[in-house]
Formats: sequence, structure tokens, C-alpha cells
Amino acid sequence: MALFSSKEREPAGDDGGFTVECSSCLAETKVGAAALARAALPLSVHLPFVRRFHSFMRCPACRRRAWVRVRIGS
Repeated sequence: MALFSSKEREPAGDDGGFTVECSSCLAETKVGAAALARAALPLSVHLPFVRRFHSFMRCPACRRRAWVRVRIGS
């Protein structure tokens, strides 16, 4: 039944458990846990007490690897 369901899925950016702010494009994007995990894989670096933008991963907005700040809930 799931294959033939007519219910539309929500866009990936609207399930927003996390907010990702990019230092490169300055965009703030709301993402869910699965989208955040996809952005962090296959390579990411996290320095939470050293930098303002503390995680080096793929930005969900511009799709480039950059330093980003990840916040929960906002």
C-alpha cells in the first residue's frame, strides 16, 4: 500500500529538528536528523569549543563542504 499511497511527502527541509547555519553562503536551513546525518557523511569534523562555526560538513543549502553551526530545535 505504501507504494501506491497518494499522500504527499513533506519536503526534507521542513521536518526541522536542527538548524544548520553555513559560514560560506550564510544560509540557515532547518533539517531533520536523517538529513543532518547525510550532510555529515562520509567526512565531517566537529570542534565544539574551538570555533563559532564548529562543524566541517556539507551545507544543505549550497551543497559545498564548509564550516557550519548546528543548533538543536531553533
